[in-house]
Amino acid sequence: MNRNVIALLSLAGVAAIVWAFVVGSGAQPSGSGQPAAIILRAPEGFEVESLGAASSRSAASVLAGRQEAKAGVRFTDGGDVVILLADRTAQRVVEMRAARNGTIVERSWPGQVERRLAWAAEHGDPSVPGLPPATGKNLYH
Repeated sequence: MNRNVIALLSLAGVAAIVWAFVVGSGAQPSGSGQPAAIILRAPEGFEVESLGAASSRSAASVLAGRQEAKAGVRFTDGGDVVILLADRTAQRVVEMRAARNGTIVERSWPGQVERRLAWAAEHGDPSVPGLPPATGKNLYH
């Protein structure tokens, strides 16, 4: 093979490796102040209302007033992006939180959705004494 062809193929290989690294690392300009890799969406089928900046209490109060079987509110809380969901069909309250540091966590409280939302509207958290506690997981893809 010609040296120029070998050099060109080598350069193309290095460029492909660099491109794959940049795409895989999520290194993209964000401009929003949020890490570029944070994408927080409610599961399909939920009607989500955007509240802007809000407290957990006020978000729970708004959500408690919604009547859809699968309703949610999206808000920002101290720089975190939060989606609070009420799944009345499956009887659970779910909080999906994308923290400013890039961590995305989901917590799910089983049972008695209306009672949990009323409690959260008053106390800021759906953890009602005497009901099963939340389960949680990191949402990394």
